[in-house]
Amino acid sequence: MKAGKMRNQRGLTLLEVLVAMIIMGISLLMLLNMTMVALDGNDWSNQTTIAAQSMQEKLEQLRSDPDLSPSSGGTDTSQGVATTWTVTNSGNHLRRVDVEAIWTDIRGHERTNTLTAYVKTDSL
Repeated sequence: MKAGKMRNQRGLTLLEVLVAMIIMGISLLMLLNMTMVALDGNDWSNQTTIAAQSMQEKLEQLRSDPDLSPSSGGTDTSQGVATTWTVTNSGNHLRRVDVEAIWTDIRGHERTNTLTAYVKTDSL
């Protein structure tokens, strides 16, 4: 009688458990990869936004100077973003302002973003 009871029992074989574990492992690895891609994207977005704000702030600061002198420039660093700018003469009462933001991303790569604008001044 004991032999008959053993044949009627249902369960998972070792092979089925192994296949299920392999599928689960692959799924978890794919989920981990998607998480890393999302974190990289968030960091890129955050740093790009900070760089754009920094460049815009510097441009607005330079625009507010009525006597913006040509051949001037400088560097500021804020929140891990270095902002450099140069001002050149582009004609009577017109200055070209080049602003560049440089930062290092989460993977250690140096990134840059540039902005060029022309500013009308009162001085020659």
